[in-house]
Amino acid sequence: MNINWDRVYLAYDLAKEWQILLAGLLVFFAALIVAGATIRAARMGGAARSEARARSQLDLRSAPPPPSANHATPAAASSELLSILEQLRSLIRSALGSLPQMSEKPGEKENSPAYFLCQRILHLRLDQLPPPAGGAAQEGFSALLKQLNALRAQLKKDIAPEELSEILVQINASARNLAAALAPAGEKRRQADR
Repeated sequence: MNINWDRVYLAYDLAKEWQILLAGLLVFFAALIVAGATIRAARMGGAARSEARARSQLDLRSAPPPPSANHATPAAASSELLSILEQLRSLIRSALGSLPQMSEKPGEKENSPAYFLCQRILHLRLDQLPPPAGGAAQEGFSALLKQLNALRAQLKKDIAPEELSEILVQINASARNLAAALAPAGEKRRQADR
């Protein structure tokens, strides 16, 4: 079999020239298919949304009233406080783990991880949250705020790591007690079973 190399090169050159056009056509047809599928999905989703809206508007008397923007529900406020308390306890554990065993040099205070984590603890701004409802929860919240203020005052001074450790342990205990006071009754039962 005898191969004519001139014809092979000619066919290769033609394929190279048509390759760009063919690729463009494939991309165009793929875009048409995707656009058609998107339009069909939007039509089906719009029909389902309008049907759900019609079902929900059948009887507005049975619908719960919308929450007002000015007053947060007590459950939402306590869940936010519980979330912040978990953050606080996590930061305290990290700060206690990063405390040095020996006394730090005075110039290294701002560069220490424990000092940075204590600043993060103070930036949680628990004092800007509304106090929780309930006697034990309110007492725990006010005790926690007092301890945070003591931490703020001690960080302005040159505090030893042992004293900082004591303050952080006290804050952690207060946060744990406050979280226990805020936990729902079912959660308290589950914790008692453990």
